[in-house]
Amino acid sequence: MFDMSSRIESIAPGLRWLIRLRWLSLAGQCLLFLISAYYLHIELPLGILIPCLAITAGSNLFVALRGERLRQTECSAALLLLDTLTLSVMLYWLGGPHNPFTAFYLLHITIAAVLLPALWTWIGVGICSACYALLFLSPYEIKSALGISCCGSFDFHLQGMLLAMVLVGICIAFFVGQLKTVLATREVQLQEAMMLGVRNEKFAGLATLAAGVAHELATPLNTIAIISSDLEKQACDQCENTGCLADAKVIRSEVERCRIILEKLSENTTDSIGENPQSFILGEIPARLKEFLSPTNHARLSAEVADPRLVIFVPSTTLLQSLAVLVKNACEADESGQPVTLRIETDEERVLATVLDKGPGMTAEVAARAGEPFFTTKEPGKGMGLGLFLVRMFTERMKGRLDIKTDPGKGTRVSLEFPLTA
Repeated sequence: MFDMSSRIESIAPGLRWLIRLRWLSLAGQCLLFLISAYYLHIELPLGILIPCLAITAGSNLFVALRGERLRQTECSAALLLLDTLTLSVMLYWLGGPHNPFTAFYLLHITIAAVLLPALWTWIGVGICSACYALLFLSPYEIKSALGISCCGSFDFHLQGMLLAMVLVGICIAFFVGQLKTVLATREVQLQEAMMLGVRNEKFAGLATLAAGVAHELATPLNTIAIISSDLEKQACDQCENTGCLADAKVIRSEVERCRIILEKLSENTTDSIGENPQSFILGEIPARLKEFLSPTNHARLSAEVADPRLVIFVPSTTLLQSLAVLVKNACEADESGQPVTLRIETDEERVLATVLDKGPGMTAEVAARAGEPFFTTKEPGKGMGLGLFLVRMFTERMKGRLDIKTDPGKGTRVSLEFPLTA
C-alpha cells in the first residue's frame, strides 16, 4: 500500500489527480448500480457493465504502477478516450440518449480542457459529440424488474438529470479544486526556486570576487611585507630613532592582518562550499567555537547543549563558522557585555541551534532584509553584510531554514535548523 501511494505521488500532478478522480468515479458507479439493482429494482446488463468497470480499474492500476514513465498529455488523452468509450457502451445498453447520465460527457470535456492542449480538447469534443449521437441508435430501455420501461417517465428522467448534475458538479469541483491547489503549491515552489537561484548566483559572484581580490592583493601585500621587513632590519642596524622601528613593526602587523582577512574571506566563500559531511559530536561545539571567535566574544558565550553525546553528520567547519557568525553578531548587537546564549536542541529528525541576545533588537524592515548579501546596519568598516548571507546559504544547502525573531528593545532570537543527517 505504501509503495502504491509513493508511486502515485511520483506521477505528474494532473495525471495523478485524474487517476484519483477515476477511482472516485469507479466507486460511484458501483454504488449507483447497487442502488439501481437492489433499491430501484432496475434490470442491469451486468455482462456489459462489469467488463467496462474492470477496464477502468485495470487501466487505472496500470497507470498508477507505470505512470512515472508515461507522458502526462498522451496518457491523460488515452484515459479520457477510454472513459468516453466505456461510458458510451454502458449508456448504449442503459437507455441510450434517455439516460440522464449522458451529462458525464461534459466532465470528460472539462478535464480535457484542463489537462490537454487546445487541439486535443477539440478532438475530445468531437468524440464525445459523436458518441452521444450514436446513442440515438440504441434500441435498449431502462426497465424495472416487472418489465416496465422507465424511459417514458418524464419525472424519472428529470430526477436522473438532477442526480447527474450533482455528481458531475462534485467531480468537476473536486478535480479542478485539487488541481488548482497543486498548481498554487508548484507556483510557490517555483518562486522559492527562483529566489534560491538568485541567491546562488550572488553567492557564486561573491566567491569569484573574493578569489579575485585575494589574488590581486597577494602580490602588493607580499611586496609591502618584504619592504617593511627590510625597513625593520635597517632601523635596528642604522636608525637611532626608535619611532622608525615601531612604524616598521606596525606596517608588518597590518600587512599580516590584511593577509588573515583575505584568507578568512576566501575560506568563508569558497573552501566551505564543497566541504563533505562528517561525524560530529554536538557537545564539542562550545569548545570548537573558540577557534572562530575572538577571546572577548567567546568569554561571553553561554552554551546549552541538550544532548551533548549525540553524533550528527554535517559539514562541521561550515556549521561552526555559521554559529560563530550568529554569536559574533549577537555580541556586537548587545554592547552591555551580558552573556549571549547558544542553545542547541534536537529531536528525532532535526537539530535546532538558537542564539539569543538582549540587545536593542531590529525593526521589522531590517529583520526582513537580514541575510541579503552586502546588507548591513553596522558602521562602515565594521562589516560587509556577508555573515548572515553565508549562514542562510549554508542552511539552504543543508535543506534547513534560518529564522529571525526580534523584539525592538528586548533582543533578538536567531534559529538555525537543519536535519540530523544533512
